[in-house]
Amino acid sequence: MMSGDKRFNILVSNTYMYKSEMYNSMKFARSAQQLRLHYCLLLILILVSMSLIELIAYSQYISNIIIRNKGRIAIQKISILQKSEIRGVFFHEAIFAYPHDWETIADTLSQYGINMVVINLIGYTGGLRSEAEWVGAINAFHSKGIEVHVSWNVLGDMASGDEYASENHLGEKQNWNCPIKIRDLAVQTVQQALSYDIDGIMLDYIRFDTTDSCYCEHCRAAFEEWYQENYGEPVSDWTEFYPDGSKWNIFAEWRTIPINELVKLIHDTAKAIKPNIVISVAAWTLFANNPIYWKKYLAQDIAAWIKDGYIDFVAPMMYTKDLAELEDLIDSDVNYWMGGQPEGPIPLVAFLMNDMKADSPTPELFKAEVDLVRNKGLDGWIIWRYSGPGGELEGSPDITQYLEVVEMPEVFSIFDIKVIVNKTSATITWKTELPATSLVEYNTIPLFNASKEIWSDFYYWNITHIQGNVITNNQNVTEHDITLISLLSGTKYYFRVQSKGISGTATSKVMTFTIPGR
Repeated sequence: MMSGDKRFNILVSNTYMYKSEMYNSMKFARSAQQLRLHYCLLLILILVSMSLIELIAYSQYISNIIIRNKGRIAIQKISILQKSEIRGVFFHEAIFAYPHDWETIADTLSQYGINMVVINLIGYTGGLRSEAEWVGAINAFHSKGIEVHVSWNVLGDMASGDEYASENHLGEKQNWNCPIKIRDLAVQTVQQALSYDIDGIMLDYIRFDTTDSCYCEHCRAAFEEWYQENYGEPVSDWTEFYPDGSKWNIFAEWRTIPINELVKLIHDTAKAIKPNIVISVAAWTLFANNPIYWKKYLAQDIAAWIKDGYIDFVAPMMYTKDLAELEDLIDSDVNYWMGGQPEGPIPLVAFLMNDMKADSPTPELFKAEVDLVRNKGLDGWIIWRYSGPGGELEGSPDITQYLEVVEMPEVFSIFDIKVIVNKTSATITWKTELPATSLVEYNTIPLFNASKEIWSDFYYWNITHIQGNVITNNQNVTEHDITLISLLSGTKYYFRVQSKGISGTATSKVMTFTIPGR
Protein backbone atom coordinates (compact mmCIF):
# COMPACT_ATOMS: atom_id res chain seq x y z
CA MET A 1 0.00 0.00 0.00
CA MET A 2 1.33 3.47 -0.93
CA SER A 3 2.10 6.00 1.74
CA GLY A 4 -0.03 9.16 1.95
CA ASP A 5 2.91 11.34 0.85
CA LYS A 6 3.62 9.20 -2.23
CA ARG A 7 -0.02 9.21 -3.27
CA PHE A 8 -0.09 12.99 -2.86
CA ASN A 9 3.02 13.42 -5.07
CA ILE A 10 1.49 11.23 -7.76
CA LEU A 11 -1.70 13.24 -7.52
CA VAL A 12 0.20 16.51 -7.94
CA SER A 13 2.16 15.11 -10.91
CA ASN A 14 -0.99 13.82 -12.60
CA THR A 15 -2.71 17.10 -11.93
CA TYR A 16 0.14 19.00 -13.58
CA MET A 17 0.05 16.76 -16.65
CA TYR A 18 -3.68 17.12 -16.84
CA LYS A 19 -3.45 20.89 -16.64
CA SER A 20 -0.91 20.92 -19.52
CA GLU A 21 -3.17 18.86 -21.69
CA MET A 22 -6.04 21.09 -20.65
CA TYR A 23 -4.07 24.15 -21.75
CA ASN A 24 -3.35 22.66 -25.20
CA SER A 25 -6.95 21.71 -25.75
CA MET A 26 -8.08 25.16 -24.70
CA LYS A 27 -6.28 26.68 -27.69
CA PHE A 28 -8.63 24.87 -29.99
CA ALA A 29 -11.77 25.34 -27.94
CA ARG A 30 -14.39 27.23 -29.87
CA SER A 31 -16.59 28.34 -27.01
CA ALA A 32 -16.31 29.66 -23.44
CA GLN A 33 -18.68 26.91 -22.34
CA GLN A 34 -16.13 24.17 -23.20
CA LEU A 35 -13.45 26.05 -21.22
CA ARG A 36 -15.63 26.29 -18.12
CA LEU A 37 -16.53 22.58 -18.38
CA HIS A 38 -12.88 21.50 -18.40
CA TYR A 39 -12.08 23.61 -15.32
CA CYS A 40 -15.05 22.22 -13.42
CA LEU A 41 -13.99 18.66 -14.17
CA LEU A 42 -10.43 19.42 -13.02
CA LEU A 43 -11.64 20.96 -9.75
CA ILE A 44 -13.89 17.99 -9.02
CA LEU A 45 -11.00 15.58 -9.65
CA ILE A 46 -8.71 17.43 -7.24
CA LEU A 47 -11.31 17.66 -4.46
CA VAL A 48 -12.25 13.98 -4.71
CA SER A 49 -8.59 12.89 -4.65
CA MET A 50 -7.77 15.02 -1.60
CA SER A 51 -10.78 13.66 0.26
CA LEU A 52 -9.62 10.10 -0.41
CA ILE A 53 -6.15 10.92 0.97
CA GLU A 54 -7.61 12.37 4.20
CA LEU A 55 -9.93 9.39 4.60
CA ILE A 56 -7.06 6.91 4.23
CA ALA A 57 -4.86 8.84 6.67
CA TYR A 58 -7.69 9.06 9.24
CA SER A 59 -8.43 5.34 8.98
CA GLN A 60 -4.75 4.56 9.61
CA TYR A 61 -4.81 6.82 12.69
CA ILE A 62 -7.88 5.08 14.10
CA SER A 63 -6.30 1.67 13.47
CA ASN A 64 -3.21 2.68 15.44
CA ILE A 65 -5.36 3.67 18.46
CA ILE A 66 -7.16 0.36 18.42
CA ILE A 67 -3.94 -1.64 18.21
CA ARG A 68 -2.22 0.27 21.02
CA ASN A 69 -4.72 -0.58 23.75
CA LYS A 70 -3.28 0.54 27.09
CA GLY A 71 -6.26 -0.46 29.17
CA ARG A 72 -7.93 2.95 29.04
CA ILE A 73 -11.63 3.16 29.79
CA ALA A 74 -13.27 6.52 29.17
CA ILE A 75 -15.56 6.69 32.19
CA GLN A 76 -15.78 9.25 34.96
CA LYS A 77 -14.40 7.97 38.24
CA ILE A 78 -14.65 9.08 41.84
CA SER A 79 -11.35 8.52 43.62
CA ILE A 80 -10.96 5.88 46.29
CA LEU A 81 -9.90 8.72 48.59
CA GLN A 82 -13.47 10.03 48.69
CA LYS A 83 -15.16 6.76 49.64
CA SER A 84 -16.63 5.83 53.01
CA GLU A 85 -14.44 2.72 53.23
CA ILE A 86 -11.43 1.58 51.25
CA ARG A 87 -11.51 -2.20 50.80
CA GLY A 88 -8.39 -3.50 49.13
CA VAL A 89 -6.73 -6.76 48.17
CA PHE A 90 -2.98 -7.06 47.61
CA PHE A 91 -1.54 -9.30 44.88
CA HIS A 92 1.90 -10.61 45.72
CA GLU A 93 4.34 -11.10 42.81
CA ALA A 94 3.89 -14.86 43.29
CA ILE A 95 0.62 -14.56 41.33
CA PHE A 96 2.66 -14.30 38.12
CA ALA A 97 4.29 -17.68 38.76
CA TYR A 98 0.89 -19.42 38.69
CA PRO A 99 -1.91 -19.57 36.11
CA HIS A 100 -4.27 -16.66 36.71
CA ASP A 101 -7.34 -15.17 35.06
CA TRP A 102 -7.88 -11.49 35.82
CA GLU A 103 -11.52 -11.53 34.73
CA THR A 104 -12.40 -14.39 37.11
CA ILE A 105 -10.50 -12.69 39.93
CA ALA A 106 -12.19 -9.34 39.27
CA ASP A 107 -15.63 -10.96 39.18
CA THR A 108 -14.90 -12.75 42.47
CA LEU A 109 -13.75 -9.62 44.32
CA SER A 110 -16.60 -7.48 43.00
CA GLN A 111 -19.08 -9.91 44.57
CA TYR A 112 -17.55 -9.14 47.98
CA GLY A 113 -17.56 -5.35 47.62
CA ILE A 114 -13.82 -4.89 47.10
CA ASN A 115 -13.14 -1.48 45.53
CA MET A 116 -9.34 -1.45 45.17
CA VAL A 117 -6.57 -3.88 44.25
CA VAL A 118 -2.81 -3.44 44.58
CA ILE A 119 -0.75 -5.48 42.11
CA ASN A 120 3.01 -5.97 41.69
CA LEU A 121 2.95 -4.94 38.02
CA ILE A 122 6.32 -3.24 38.45
CA GLY A 123 8.97 -5.89 39.02
CA TYR A 124 11.63 -5.83 41.69
CA THR A 125 14.23 -4.46 39.31
CA GLY A 126 12.07 -1.52 38.17
CA GLY A 127 11.03 -3.10 34.87
CA LEU A 128 7.38 -3.44 33.96
CA ARG A 129 5.68 -6.78 33.55
CA SER A 130 4.24 -7.67 30.16
CA GLU A 131 1.70 -5.40 28.51
CA ALA A 132 -0.77 -8.30 28.45
CA GLU A 133 -0.69 -8.40 32.26
CA TRP A 134 -1.19 -4.63 32.57
CA VAL A 135 -4.01 -4.39 30.04
CA GLY A 136 -5.68 -7.61 31.21
CA ALA A 137 -5.71 -6.56 34.86
CA ILE A 138 -6.76 -2.95 34.21
CA ASN A 139 -9.60 -3.87 31.87
CA ALA A 140 -10.87 -6.67 34.12
CA PHE A 141 -10.96 -4.66 37.34
CA HIS A 142 -12.13 -1.40 35.81
CA SER A 143 -15.06 -3.22 34.22
CA LYS A 144 -16.17 -4.05 37.78
CA GLY A 145 -15.57 -0.55 39.12
CA ILE A 146 -12.46 -1.62 41.07
CA GLU A 147 -9.46 0.73 41.17
CA VAL A 148 -6.06 -0.60 40.10
CA HIS A 149 -3.03 0.53 42.11
CA VAL A 150 0.46 -0.64 41.21
CA SER A 151 2.84 -1.78 43.93
CA TRP A 152 6.45 -0.74 43.37
CA ASN A 153 9.42 -1.98 45.40
CA VAL A 154 11.38 1.22 44.98
CA LEU A 155 14.66 0.65 46.82
CA GLY A 156 14.80 -3.03 47.67
CA ASP A 157 15.22 -5.73 48.48
CA MET A 158 16.60 -6.55 45.04
CA ALA A 159 18.71 -3.78 43.55
CA SER A 160 18.10 -2.78 39.93
CA GLY A 161 21.77 -3.41 39.12
CA ASP A 162 25.26 -2.58 40.34
CA GLU A 163 25.04 0.93 38.94
CA TYR A 164 22.13 1.67 41.32
CA ALA A 165 23.26 -0.34 44.35
CA SER A 166 23.73 1.24 47.76
CA GLU A 167 26.94 0.69 49.70
CA ASN A 168 27.89 0.15 53.32
CA HIS A 169 30.65 2.11 55.06
CA LEU A 170 33.25 -0.35 53.77
CA GLY A 171 32.25 0.38 50.17
CA GLU A 172 30.61 -3.02 49.68
CA LYS A 173 27.65 -3.16 47.29
CA GLN A 174 24.27 -3.98 48.88
CA ASN A 175 21.17 -5.57 47.43
CA TRP A 176 19.23 -2.31 47.78
CA ASN A 177 19.06 0.73 45.55
CA CYS A 178 20.67 4.04 46.45
CA PRO A 179 17.98 6.77 46.56
CA ILE A 180 20.30 9.21 44.75
CA LYS A 181 21.55 6.86 42.02
CA ILE A 182 18.05 5.65 41.15
CA ARG A 183 16.44 9.03 40.48
CA ASP A 184 16.52 8.91 36.68
CA LEU A 185 15.31 5.31 36.67
CA ALA A 186 12.49 6.26 39.04
CA VAL A 187 11.28 8.99 36.69
CA GLN A 188 11.41 6.57 33.76
CA THR A 189 9.47 3.95 35.72
CA VAL A 190 6.73 6.43 36.64
CA GLN A 191 6.43 7.58 33.03
CA GLN A 192 6.14 4.01 31.78
CA ALA A 193 3.60 3.02 34.44
CA LEU A 194 1.41 6.04 33.73
CA SER A 195 1.21 5.19 30.04
CA TYR A 196 -1.44 2.79 31.35
CA ASP A 197 -4.75 3.81 32.91
CA ILE A 198 -3.89 2.96 36.49
CA ASP A 199 -5.50 4.72 39.45
CA GLY A 200 -2.56 4.79 41.83
CA ILE A 201 1.03 3.88 42.65
CA MET A 202 1.83 2.34 46.03
CA LEU A 203 5.44 2.82 47.11
CA ASP A 204 6.88 -0.17 48.94
CA TYR A 205 10.40 -0.74 50.27
CA ILE A 206 10.92 3.03 50.18
CA ARG A 207 13.49 2.87 52.97
CA PHE A 208 16.81 1.29 53.88
CA ASP A 209 17.05 -2.10 55.56
CA THR A 210 20.09 -1.38 57.73
CA THR A 211 21.78 1.38 59.70
CA ASP A 212 24.88 0.84 57.52
CA SER A 213 23.65 2.52 54.33
CA CYS A 214 24.21 4.36 52.10
CA TYR A 215 27.86 5.44 51.95
CA CYS A 216 28.40 5.50 48.19
CA GLU A 217 30.32 8.40 46.65
CA HIS A 218 27.09 10.21 45.73
CA CYS A 219 25.72 10.00 49.27
CA ARG A 220 29.06 10.96 50.82
CA ALA A 221 29.30 14.05 48.62
CA ALA A 222 25.71 15.09 49.36
CA PHE A 223 26.19 14.56 53.10
CA GLU A 224 29.45 16.54 53.18
CA GLU A 225 27.76 19.49 51.49
CA TRP A 226 24.79 19.32 53.88
CA TYR A 227 27.04 18.94 56.95
CA GLN A 228 29.18 21.92 55.95
CA GLU A 229 26.06 24.05 55.42
CA ASN A 230 24.37 23.05 58.69
CA TYR A 231 27.34 22.62 61.05
CA GLY A 232 29.80 25.11 59.57
CA GLU A 233 32.68 22.68 59.24
CA PRO A 234 33.86 19.98 56.83
CA VAL A 235 33.73 16.26 57.50
CA SER A 236 37.21 15.58 58.85
CA ASP A 237 36.73 12.01 60.08
CA TRP A 238 34.18 9.82 58.33
CA THR A 239 34.47 7.09 60.98
CA GLU A 240 32.51 9.33 63.35
CA PHE A 241 29.49 8.99 61.04
CA TYR A 242 29.65 5.21 60.63
CA PRO A 243 27.28 2.94 62.62
CA ASP A 244 28.25 3.05 66.29
CA GLY A 245 30.23 6.24 65.59
CA SER A 246 29.84 9.25 67.86
CA LYS A 247 28.05 11.26 65.15
CA TRP A 248 26.00 8.53 63.49
CA ASN A 249 22.79 10.19 64.69
CA ILE A 250 23.65 13.17 62.49
CA PHE A 251 24.15 10.93 59.48
CA ALA A 252 20.92 9.07 60.33
CA GLU A 253 19.04 12.35 60.33
CA TRP A 254 20.54 13.36 56.99
CA ARG A 255 19.91 10.09 55.17
CA THR A 256 16.16 10.62 55.38
CA ILE A 257 16.67 13.60 53.03
CA PRO A 258 17.58 11.73 49.81
CA ILE A 259 14.67 9.34 50.36
CA ASN A 260 12.31 12.25 51.03
CA GLU A 261 13.59 13.92 47.85
CA LEU A 262 12.99 10.70 45.92
CA VAL A 263 9.40 10.49 47.17
CA LYS A 264 8.89 14.13 46.12
CA LEU A 265 10.36 13.41 42.69
CA ILE A 266 8.02 10.45 42.20
CA HIS A 267 5.05 12.51 43.38
CA ASP A 268 5.83 15.50 41.19
CA THR A 269 6.52 13.38 38.11
CA ALA A 270 3.32 11.37 38.49
CA LYS A 271 1.07 14.35 39.25
CA ALA A 272 2.44 16.28 36.26
CA ILE A 273 1.38 13.42 33.98
CA LYS A 274 -1.89 12.55 35.70
CA PRO A 275 -3.01 15.04 38.39
CA ASN A 276 -5.60 12.65 39.86
CA ILE A 277 -3.20 9.72 40.31
CA VAL A 278 -3.16 8.46 43.91
CA ILE A 279 0.27 8.10 45.52
CA SER A 280 0.32 5.88 48.59
CA VAL A 281 2.90 4.05 50.67
CA ALA A 282 3.02 0.64 52.30
CA ALA A 283 4.82 1.62 55.49
CA TRP A 284 6.13 -0.01 58.60
CA THR A 285 3.64 0.79 61.32
CA LEU A 286 4.80 2.75 64.34
CA PHE A 287 5.46 0.80 67.48
CA ALA A 288 3.40 1.71 70.54
CA ASN A 289 4.44 5.22 71.62
CA ASN A 290 7.59 5.27 69.49
CA PRO A 291 7.44 7.83 66.67
CA ILE A 292 11.12 7.64 65.64
CA TYR A 293 12.05 3.96 65.28
CA TRP A 294 11.68 3.50 61.52
CA LYS A 295 12.81 7.04 60.75
CA LYS A 296 16.01 6.62 62.73
CA TYR A 297 17.00 3.09 61.83
CA LEU A 298 15.57 2.70 58.30
CA ALA A 299 15.13 6.37 57.21
CA GLN A 300 11.41 6.02 56.46
CA ASP A 301 9.98 9.42 57.38
CA ILE A 302 6.23 8.97 56.83
CA ALA A 303 5.22 12.07 58.81
CA ALA A 304 7.36 14.27 56.57
CA TRP A 305 5.66 12.87 53.45
CA ILE A 306 2.24 13.55 54.96
CA LYS A 307 3.29 17.05 56.06
CA ASP A 308 4.63 17.96 52.63
CA GLY A 309 1.74 16.40 50.69
CA TYR A 310 3.82 13.79 48.86
CA ILE A 311 1.41 10.90 49.55
CA ASP A 312 -2.38 10.66 49.33
CA PHE A 313 -2.87 7.82 51.82
CA VAL A 314 -0.72 5.64 54.05
CA ALA A 315 -1.16 1.89 54.56
CA PRO A 316 0.83 0.75 57.63
CA MET A 317 1.55 -2.97 57.66
CA MET A 318 -0.13 -4.26 60.83
CA TYR A 319 0.71 -7.95 60.52
CA THR A 320 -0.28 -9.36 63.89
CA LYS A 321 -2.65 -11.97 65.29
CA ASP A 322 -2.94 -10.15 68.62
CA LEU A 323 -5.93 -7.78 68.77
CA ALA A 324 -4.48 -5.84 71.71
CA GLU A 325 -1.26 -5.27 69.78
CA LEU A 326 -3.25 -4.25 66.70
CA GLU A 327 -5.08 -1.64 68.74
CA ASP A 328 -1.78 -0.26 70.08
CA LEU A 329 -0.39 0.00 66.54
CA ILE A 330 -3.50 1.79 65.31
CA ASP A 331 -3.41 4.22 68.24
CA SER A 332 0.26 5.06 67.62
CA ASP A 333 -0.26 5.76 63.92
CA VAL A 334 -3.35 7.87 64.66
CA ASN A 335 -1.55 9.79 67.40
CA TYR A 336 1.58 10.77 65.44
CA TRP A 337 0.46 10.72 61.79
CA MET A 338 -3.23 11.67 61.93
CA GLY A 339 -3.19 14.45 64.51
CA GLY A 340 -4.76 12.27 67.20
CA GLN A 341 -7.94 11.45 65.28
CA PRO A 342 -8.62 8.76 62.66
CA GLU A 343 -9.99 11.26 60.12
CA GLY A 344 -6.60 12.86 59.64
CA PRO A 345 -4.94 14.89 56.87
CA ILE A 346 -4.93 11.83 54.59
CA PRO A 347 -6.66 8.42 54.81
CA LEU A 348 -5.15 5.81 57.12
CA VAL A 349 -5.68 2.29 55.74
CA ALA A 350 -4.67 -0.81 57.72
CA PHE A 351 -2.67 -3.50 55.94
CA LEU A 352 -3.94 -6.75 57.46
CA MET A 353 -2.57 -10.26 57.06
CA ASN A 354 -4.45 -13.36 55.99
CA ASP A 355 -1.55 -15.30 54.51
CA MET A 356 1.53 -16.40 56.32
CA LYS A 357 0.72 -19.91 55.23
CA ALA A 358 0.89 -22.17 58.28
CA ASP A 359 0.64 -19.15 60.56
CA SER A 360 -2.38 -17.63 58.81
CA PRO A 361 -5.07 -16.23 61.12
CA THR A 362 -8.49 -17.84 61.09
CA PRO A 363 -11.28 -16.14 59.14
CA GLU A 364 -12.94 -15.36 62.48
CA LEU A 365 -9.82 -13.57 63.72
CA PHE A 366 -9.56 -11.64 60.47
CA LYS A 367 -13.18 -10.53 60.90
CA ALA A 368 -12.36 -9.35 64.43
CA GLU A 369 -9.42 -7.33 63.04
CA VAL A 370 -11.61 -5.65 60.42
CA ASP A 371 -14.22 -4.91 63.07
CA LEU A 372 -11.53 -3.32 65.25
CA VAL A 373 -10.24 -1.21 62.34
CA ARG A 374 -13.79 0.01 61.73
CA ASN A 375 -14.46 0.71 65.40
CA LYS A 376 -11.27 2.77 65.61
CA GLY A 377 -12.53 4.87 62.70
CA LEU A 378 -9.83 4.12 60.12
CA ASP A 379 -10.52 4.83 56.46
CA GLY A 380 -10.27 1.23 55.35
CA TRP A 381 -8.20 -1.94 55.13
CA ILE A 382 -6.17 -3.99 52.65
CA ILE A 383 -5.86 -7.76 52.93
CA TRP A 384 -2.49 -9.38 52.16
CA ARG A 385 -2.67 -11.43 49.88
CA TYR A 386 -4.87 -12.90 47.11
CA SER A 387 -5.26 -16.61 46.50
CA GLY A 388 -8.55 -17.95 45.26
CA PRO A 389 -10.73 -18.35 42.17
CA GLY A 390 -8.77 -17.45 39.07
CA GLY A 391 -5.42 -17.35 40.86
CA GLU A 392 -4.66 -19.99 43.46
CA LEU A 393 -1.24 -19.89 45.15
CA GLU A 394 0.12 -23.15 46.46
CA GLY A 395 -0.12 -23.37 50.24
CA SER A 396 -2.06 -20.11 50.62
CA PRO A 397 -5.61 -20.00 52.02
CA ASP A 398 -8.56 -19.14 49.78
CA ILE A 399 -9.29 -15.46 50.31
CA THR A 400 -13.04 -15.93 49.86
CA GLN A 401 -13.34 -17.69 53.22
CA TYR A 402 -12.05 -14.47 54.83
CA LEU A 403 -14.20 -12.11 52.80
CA GLU A 404 -17.34 -14.17 53.37
CA VAL A 405 -17.35 -13.57 57.13
CA VAL A 406 -16.91 -9.78 56.93
CA GLU A 407 -20.01 -7.61 56.64
CA MET A 408 -19.81 -5.43 53.53
CA PRO A 409 -22.40 -2.64 53.60
CA GLU A 410 -22.51 -0.58 50.41
CA VAL A 411 -19.93 2.19 50.34
CA PHE A 412 -20.63 5.74 49.20
CA SER A 413 -18.55 8.67 48.00
CA ILE A 414 -18.55 12.40 48.57
CA PHE A 415 -18.33 14.39 45.36
CA ASP A 416 -19.28 17.59 43.54
CA ILE A 417 -18.12 19.85 46.39
CA LYS A 418 -18.95 23.50 45.72
CA VAL A 419 -18.63 26.77 47.64
CA ILE A 420 -20.80 29.84 47.07
CA VAL A 421 -19.22 32.87 48.77
CA ASN A 422 -21.07 36.02 49.86
CA LYS A 423 -19.93 39.11 51.79
CA THR A 424 -19.97 37.48 55.24
CA SER A 425 -21.05 33.90 54.56
CA ALA A 426 -20.31 30.83 52.49
CA THR A 427 -22.61 27.98 51.49
CA ILE A 428 -20.89 24.62 50.99
CA THR A 429 -22.70 21.89 49.06
CA TRP A 430 -21.77 18.34 48.11
CA LYS A 431 -23.38 15.03 47.18
CA THR A 432 -23.29 11.38 48.24
CA GLU A 433 -24.71 8.36 46.39
CA LEU A 434 -26.34 7.09 49.60
CA PRO A 435 -28.07 8.97 52.45
CA ALA A 436 -25.52 10.18 55.01
CA THR A 437 -24.98 12.94 57.56
CA SER A 438 -23.32 16.30 56.90
CA LEU A 439 -20.41 18.02 58.63
CA VAL A 440 -18.21 20.99 57.81
CA GLU A 441 -15.08 21.86 59.81
CA TYR A 442 -13.49 25.23 59.09
CA ASN A 443 -10.96 27.70 60.45
CA THR A 444 -8.86 30.70 59.46
CA ILE A 445 -5.69 28.62 59.96
CA PRO A 446 -4.77 25.21 58.51
CA LEU A 447 -6.63 22.34 60.15
CA PHE A 448 -3.42 20.30 60.49
CA ASN A 449 0.07 21.32 61.51
CA ALA A 450 3.42 19.56 61.91
CA SER A 451 5.96 20.44 64.57
CA LYS A 452 9.54 19.21 64.80
CA GLU A 453 10.03 17.50 68.14
CA ILE A 454 12.60 15.29 69.81
CA TRP A 455 12.12 11.84 71.27
CA SER A 456 15.00 9.92 72.86
CA ASP A 457 17.73 12.06 71.20
CA PHE A 458 16.21 12.00 67.71
CA TYR A 459 14.02 14.46 65.82
CA TYR A 460 10.66 13.61 64.28
CA TRP A 461 7.64 15.40 62.85
CA ASN A 462 4.55 15.32 65.02
CA ILE A 463 1.33 16.02 63.10
CA THR A 464 -1.36 17.77 65.12
CA HIS A 465 -4.98 18.64 64.43
CA ILE A 466 -6.00 22.27 64.96
CA GLN A 467 -9.65 21.99 65.92
CA GLY A 468 -11.83 24.26 63.82
CA ASN A 469 -15.45 25.33 64.02
CA VAL A 470 -17.81 22.44 63.29
CA ILE A 471 -21.33 22.63 61.89
CA THR A 472 -23.32 19.41 61.51
CA ASN A 473 -26.61 18.16 60.17
CA ASN A 474 -27.47 14.64 61.32
CA GLN A 475 -30.21 14.10 58.76
CA ASN A 476 -29.40 11.33 56.29
CA VAL A 477 -29.51 12.97 52.86
CA THR A 478 -27.77 12.72 49.50
CA GLU A 479 -27.80 16.48 48.75
CA HIS A 480 -25.74 18.24 51.43
CA ASP A 481 -25.96 21.96 52.18
CA ILE A 482 -24.32 23.84 55.08
CA THR A 483 -24.00 27.64 55.37
CA LEU A 484 -21.22 29.29 57.38
CA ILE A 485 -22.11 32.74 58.73
CA SER A 486 -20.36 35.72 60.38
CA LEU A 487 -17.23 35.24 58.28
CA LEU A 488 -14.53 37.90 58.08
CA SER A 489 -14.10 39.89 54.88
CA GLY A 490 -10.82 39.51 53.05
CA THR A 491 -10.07 36.31 54.96
CA LYS A 492 -8.92 32.90 53.71
CA TYR A 493 -10.68 29.90 55.28
CA TYR A 494 -9.60 26.27 55.45
CA PHE A 495 -12.34 23.65 55.46
CA ARG A 496 -13.22 20.02 54.85
CA VAL A 497 -16.52 18.17 54.59
CA GLN A 498 -17.55 14.81 56.04
CA SER A 499 -20.50 12.48 55.62
CA LYS A 500 -21.15 9.46 57.81
CA GLY A 501 -23.23 6.46 56.82
CA ILE A 502 -23.60 2.78 57.63
CA SER A 503 -20.36 1.89 55.80
CA GLY A 504 -18.19 4.52 57.45
CA THR A 505 -17.18 8.15 57.12
CA ALA A 506 -16.12 9.84 53.89
CA THR A 507 -13.93 12.90 54.35
CA SER A 508 -12.67 15.38 51.80
CA LYS A 509 -9.16 16.76 51.74
CA VAL A 510 -8.65 20.19 53.30
CA MET A 511 -9.66 22.92 50.83
CA THR A 512 -9.84 26.72 50.95
CA PHE A 513 -12.05 29.64 50.01
CA THR A 514 -11.67 33.39 50.56
CA ILE A 515 -14.25 35.95 51.59
CA PRO A 516 -13.74 39.03 49.38
CA GLY A 517 -12.63 42.29 50.95
CA ARG A 518 -14.98 45.24 51.26
